[in-house]
Amino acid sequence: MQQETREVPAVPRRDGAAGGGPAFEEAYLLYAPRLRRIAYRKYGIQLADAETLVHDVFTTFFTHADEVNDVWPYLVGAICNAARNHLKRADRTEAIFCGSQPCPAVARDDVGREVEGKLLLEGVLARVGSRCRELFQRYYVQGETTRAIAEALRTTPGTVLLRLHQCRKRAVAANRSMTENA
Repeated sequence: MQQETREVPAVPRRDGAAGGGPAFEEAYLLYAPRLRRIAYRKYGIQLADAETLVHDVFTTFFTHADEVNDVWPYLVGAICNAARNHLKRADRTEAIFCGSQPCPAVARDDVGREVEGKLLLEGVLARVGSRCRELFQRYYVQGETTRAIAEALRTTPGTVLLRLHQCRKRAVAANRSMTENA
């Protein structure tokens, strides 16, 4: 059995000099459909989201093209990492903000517990206040760092950590009051 060999173009050069390989447009036209297919088939990502991920991968590739030795393995690794990160973000968002309706990914045996847990979480988040909800959303769901949150709120990372601590204490207290009264 013969193994198919594939010729992979050299790394494109930003200055457009001859001998540096295909232009970025050619690399995009050659590899983008393959990367979309990987995201869609291997990771089950919707085509619109896969397109966005491919654009992100090529943006990163363009900024680091001088450091890339082999284009195809670099792009495959990048799309796989981007797809996994996309799925992690989607899972975290759906797990917290799915609403009171059962999520389709929940097994039938766990639907009751899942709805009960989401209702409890909804109640806890309602009791902790909008500042804490926003802080939890940014830190836990969106995965922002304390430094990024501090810059957005025009404060220090230490203050953000203190607020997170206080909000967690409020959430624990709200959870206790709700579960003790039930």
